[in-house]
Amino acid sequence: MKKDIKKIWLISLFVKLVLAALIPLSADEAYYWVWAQRPQLSYFDHPPFVAWLFYAGDIFQGIGHAVRWPAVLMAHLTLLIWLMILKPVIDEPKQKLWIYLALFSPLLGFGSLIVTPDIPILFFWSLAIYFSLQALKEKSLQQYVFLGAALGLGFCSKYHIVLFVPCLMAYLSLEKLWREVRLKGVLLTLIVGLIFCAPVIQWNVHNDFASFEFQLKHGLEKSTYQWDWTVGYILGQILILFPLTFWAAVKAWPARSMRWALYFGWGPIVFFLLTSFRALVEANWPIIAYPSIFCLALLHPKIRLFTKIHSSFWALITLIVITSLFVPQIRSLNEKIEEPYVFQQMATELKEYEPLYGSSYQMSASLWYFRKSPVYKLKDISRYDFFDTFPEASPGVSKFYLVKPEVNSLPSWLFEQQWQVKELKKLGSRFVLLEISKP
Repeated sequence: MKKDIKKIWLISLFVKLVLAALIPLSADEAYYWVWAQRPQLSYFDHPPFVAWLFYAGDIFQGIGHAVRWPAVLMAHLTLLIWLMILKPVIDEPKQKLWIYLALFSPLLGFGSLIVTPDIPILFFWSLAIYFSLQALKEKSLQQYVFLGAALGLGFCSKYHIVLFVPCLMAYLSLEKLWREVRLKGVLLTLIVGLIFCAPVIQWNVHNDFASFEFQLKHGLEKSTYQWDWTVGYILGQILILFPLTFWAAVKAWPARSMRWALYFGWGPIVFFLLTSFRALVEANWPIIAYPSIFCLALLHPKIRLFTKIHSSFWALITLIVITSLFVPQIRSLNEKIEEPYVFQQMATELKEYEPLYGSSYQMSASLWYFRKSPVYKLKDISRYDFFDTFPEASPGVSKFYLVKPEVNSLPSWLFEQQWQVKELKKLGSRFVLLEISKP
């Protein structure tokens, strides 16, 4: 790694680590942190790797919100993997442009401070590309073993890793590269991959494949089509990648040595475009495609200018977001940005109430994280999730406390069992604390 690229990488890592320790965990992050408090082979909502990252981050408890640090480091190491991939095919000035495109991308840059399953899957997806290219080049069985490990751990990160296989097969087929593939290597990749994803397989076998079923329904659950799913998906991807960068990638036709970027870039983008005709696609799902799309964009003759505009735009947006996080008067204008601070304050106000329950996994997880003592979600009060697997979801005491939005209803079993409900106080403008006791 050249000195100036190394300097960019180190400075940006330092900035990320500082910000990660200062910014409170979002509700979803707190939910994954709760997973780490109840370690399992896998989980209902997602595979376990994001929980493993928070488990590793527990040693940093007490340094602000530095429980994020292992995940932030993994996200930043992904940039190094891409520099390894690009080194044989792209010169150093364009490698630097790629770094800027990634660092000032909303999901690969500032967004990588938010710990989600996207961080480990992007890391292992990137490694899988690197080892695939190395296996084709060197024909070494060792590279096939590494590829299997990357894919297996990718499956422990997010199920979207399965898209790697059709992308790779399309690349090998359309570029006529099957003759470079070793059959022994493919078998090794399959065996090692199954070994490394065994925790997820075992959990699903023992839980009636509940996680697989949930994710399939989550991605393809709607029976009727709404046109704004597809339009919103297309516009969202163009915005996230940035219009000029997107256009540069569309116009690109790489040399044979870099043709893989077409398949690993546009493959996931097209797949989720097709699924947008069946259900709503979340904007972050194609994140695995973005590094390859940026590689394609580097081939445009005006990419230096495009990168300056791309970086300036997203740097301004990032600055506005960071400023809003630390200025209460600004962050109160956006409910989602303010949410972690609301839960943090609420956790302080409710420290003496035990046992305390929440009305959603977001609320329960956030209060648990900020209080550093368990806050469970009341059974059947919202959609089924990890909290519903806890025996504590059904209170085994004669009196407990519940926090919920004032407008939300209570589960029917409370009334069927004739529990008495008493409002103790309002919390801000939207929430209420209830005391619930047996007669």
